[in-house]
Amino acid sequence: MISYEFLTTQKTEEAINYLDKFSKVHILAGGTDLLVNLYKESPRLSDFDYLLDISNIPELKIIKSINNFIEIGPLVTHSRLINDPLIKNNFPVLVIAACTIGSTQIRNRGTIGGNIVNASPAADLLPPLIALKAEVELTSGKGKRVLSLEDFLAGPYKTKLQANELLTKIKIPLLADNHYTDFQKIGRRKALSIARLSLALVTKIDEEGIFQDTRVIPGSATPYPQSLLVTEDAINGKSIFDIDVEEIGKITSKEMVSITGERWSTPYKKPTIAVLVKRALKKVIEEAKING
Repeated sequence: MISYEFLTTQKTEEAINYLDKFSKVHILAGGTDLLVNLYKESPRLSDFDYLLDISNIPELKIIKSINNFIEIGPLVTHSRLINDPLIKNNFPVLVIAACTIGSTQIRNRGTIGGNIVNASPAADLLPPLIALKAEVELTSGKGKRVLSLEDFLAGPYKTKLQANELLTKIKIPLLADNHYTDFQKIGRRKALSIARLSLALVTKIDEEGIFQDTRVIPGSATPYPQSLLVTEDAINGKSIFDIDVEEIGKITSKEMVSITGERWSTPYKKPTIAVLVKRALKKVIEEAKING
């Protein structure tokens, strides 16, 4: 049985003071992963002496627009992401991804901050957030620092969050005109499904139908979600009227294997990741043609 002392607070400053005062503190936000791991006494759960409940800190639940960014508090639930007008109107790809998470109960409890800090390779929100160039604000008693989300991730279930730091904000830059987005996911079933593979696509298609500033981020395909730079380069500069999506699919498959090497799952994932990128490309091409 895991033993620990329970702490709770309704203030960010007090939470940060706890992190400075005590060592081996584990944060409780939505608890959808943590409580399961506690019950199972999972070996993946790091050793801790204190469990700090931050779920009742109001300022960490805010969504607002400021200086060409949408700022999201880490305690915003998946259900709020789905229903918030700022998110729906600016980042539909994030809404699509949030809709695929777990069940209604999990979406009502689970938080965007927990999805990020847990850093699962299969986390549904990480691919679209990275594709949208999201940043994270980390706060400690010494001050604040901001990292791109892609740099924040350090490996499967690993981040660059220090023991005395709290994730206090997620910042996403507003997209310029002519940007198109999509999220694709395949799981073992249609609901309550952990992603076997997922993929987020964010791209600009100019007035002449040319792809620019493309971001392709897979989930469950690499040790942690990261940009597929070769695939992105292969898409950029192509026209929506003559791009060879079959060839892009082959490039994506090859790039995934170059990152991961051959694994037991490669025979399944190699053709499937090609299908996902082709679906995403066809979706944004169709939308661009309608809008054009």
